[in-house]
Amino acid sequence: MHPVLVDAAWLRLPTYFTCLMVGFALASFVLRREAVRRDLPSRAVIDLALLVVPLALIGSRIAHVVLVDSVTWQEDWTRIFWGGGGFVFYGGAAGGLVAVAFWAWWTGRSPWVYGDCLAPATAFGLAWGRLGCLGGGCCHGKPADWPFGVEVPWGVVYTRAAPLDDVLLGVRLHPAPLYASLFAMALFVGLSKLAARQRYDGQVMAAFLVVYGFGRIGLEAMRADVARGLYLGGWLSTSQIVSLLAVLAGLLLDRWRSARA
Repeated sequence: MHPVLVDAAWLRLPTYFTCLMVGFALASFVLRREAVRRDLPSRAVIDLALLVVPLALIGSRIAHVVLVDSVTWQEDWTRIFWGGGGFVFYGGAAGGLVAVAFWAWWTGRSPWVYGDCLAPATAFGLAWGRLGCLGGGCCHGKPADWPFGVEVPWGVVYTRAAPLDDVLLGVRLHPAPLYASLFAMALFVGLSKLAARQRYDGQVMAAFLVVYGFGRIGLEAMRADVARGLYLGGWLSTSQIVSLLAVLAGLLLDRWRSARA
């Protein structure tokens, strides 16, 4: 675990935030490619990206303090912006959707076209962000063993307490953020291929919601950070509930847009 990528007298780069910003920057190239594919002005989607980034950061930060640190922010609401902790992807996605809706209204273009542009770019950027989770130690996995107590060879061992529980120190854990990063990259490839032959506006966006939702449900089963809440005796997490809603929204969107097409 390397929470700080560079820690010099004149520069300090937290690993997570650095990977997040690298992901945002590289995703802009994907966004431009998708705009060209749909005959959109590149300037329109780049301006959209400049709006998405701050709203996504705000949304993901608010989701973190509400779901993970709900006590501290109530004592001091300013900790929403400067307190410790990280970000929650679904909160960022909600902020991004607000940005898309506003930008579609402002430019007079279809929000579904913008959503189709953002879906592959989001998956690509997420792959980099999850690498930041791996370096920062957050979103850590469960003990990495097969049946009969055989440890998987690719497990990781953390030697720092924060943000892990002490009982997990020195224990070989599943690299859950790496799994999530690989899944996001595979999703990016799949959505890019779908975008090349999509039949109607909104199809790529709907596919993102469905596939990511199902994938996140599976990935959550490998994670051991339970601060966001567990339900039904530990069988269901907050993110899995939101993922189920995302899958349902994606299916309904796909059915509606395909019917209109």
